[in-house]
Amino acid sequence: MELYTYDMPLETIKVMPVGDIQWAGDSSHTALRMLKDHIQWGVENDVWFIGMGDYIDHFSPSNRATIRAGKLYDTALEGIDQLAHMRVKELYEKALAPSKGRWLGLLEGHHFHQYKTGNTSDMELAEMLGTVHLGTSAYVRLYFQQAKRDGGRADDVLIWAHHGHGSAQTPGAVLNKLQRVSARWEGDIFIMGHAHTKESTVIDRVIPIWNEPHRLAHRTVVLACTGGFLKGYVEHSRDGLVPRGTYVEQGMMPPVALGGMLFKITPRWHQGKFHRRVWLPDIRVES
Repeated sequence: MELYTYDMPLETIKVMPVGDIQWAGDSSHTALRMLKDHIQWGVENDVWFIGMGDYIDHFSPSNRATIRAGKLYDTALEGIDQLAHMRVKELYEKALAPSKGRWLGLLEGHHFHQYKTGNTSDMELAEMLGTVHLGTSAYVRLYFQQAKRDGGRADDVLIWAHHGHGSAQTPGAVLNKLQRVSARWEGDIFIMGHAHTKESTVIDRVIPIWNEPHRLAHRTVVLACTGGFLKGYVEHSRDGLVPRGTYVEQGMMPPVALGGMLFKITPRWHQGKFHRRVWLPDIRVES
């Protein structure tokens, strides 16, 4: 698990998770125009992005195992490597380039390619975007520092992030996974991709404040599945010359609304009459 801290200004910031793009070239079912608009809006509104995995649609884990077991010639492996390089470059140039320098990191997904060098397509894209590769899961800590004239107090918002795993075709199943995680891990925001759905809920937690006078306060925890940009149902889809639906259609999976989510995080210390300030950040989610 990776852990990263980012210093943030003492103001409302916006965080936008982006993943499950699964770009496979111009013939792919990625909603490219929607993705470009999504990224451009984020750039124009000073958003920080987090990559949720599955940026290109290259190989699944079982595909990678088959290739490793197949003992292919070096020329065949080099051809596969070149295709992955091309897909990453296409995605960057066609949609993601304007956002370079605005990423908190990129998680590893399922549909990545591992090059002969040991590097992966996810790591390659992270380097292009000027950010870090977050691996399988990560804590991203947003650190808000008050000015020294205000006491120099600092507090944070913790984001727990994972691409996701397994099947979950109902909103309740997706959020139940995150709720189980939130019961065991510390955090303010818990996010996952993989399911391609845009679902969120807020858990209200009661915390004791031990300053005099003793009291109870409420602090929210946000759970969210962060959406995606791969069309599941496409008119007149073909597999070669054969009329055949995508894997979503073949698997009778539910259709989902494309796009992503936006988190607005406002640093907030609650000032009571008889006690020192208490850190109670305001976290709101939009889709």
